[in-house]
Amino acid sequence: MTADNRTPGEIEKEIEAERARLTRDLDALQDRLTVDGLMDEVRQQVRSQIDELQRSLRGQVVEVTGVVGAELRTQLNRAGTTVARTTRKNPWPLAVTGLGLAWLAYSALKPEPKRRVGYAPTKSAPVRGVTDYDLSPADMAAAELERDADRWARDTAALGVAPTPIQDPRPSWARADDELTTRSNAGATERN
Repeated sequence: MTADNRTPGEIEKEIEAERARLTRDLDALQDRLTVDGLMDEVRQQVRSQIDELQRSLRGQVVEVTGVVGAELRTQLNRAGTTVARTTRKNPWPLAVTGLGLAWLAYSALKPEPKRRVGYAPTKSAPVRGVTDYDLSPADMAAAELERDADRWARDTAALGVAPTPIQDPRPSWARADDELTTRSNAGATERN
């Protein structure tokens, strides 16, 4: 036997330390062999493989991007050269295209004509002597009323009378045409 200079207390402490280390190792093995432990190990392996694959793909993407960028630059240079050569030979298509783009820009910047609220939208067409009306029934009536008001104002100013309009319960657009001509003729006769 070998000479052992340790005291029984030291030996017992070493045995306890070894026992504790073995208990930890067994617990670790038990944890690894449980379903959760095995799943953690598989997750770590999969995660490391995914990380490795990502690193490899990043390198490939950078390489492919460089190749595609170089090819794109080459193609753009060729296209620019071809367009310049074609334009020098035949400038008319480019001029017409430029004119069309200028026309488009002008029409986009030009303000829309004002539409009055409450009137029926129709195709714009001037009414005799009135520029702000179209051919909708409401605008036709408004134009007629405006003409009546202008006529009344002229007649009143010519007579030198206080401006009091003739009261007719029906608006001029609701009266028959012969009534209007009779009435305007009567007014002309009274003035003379």
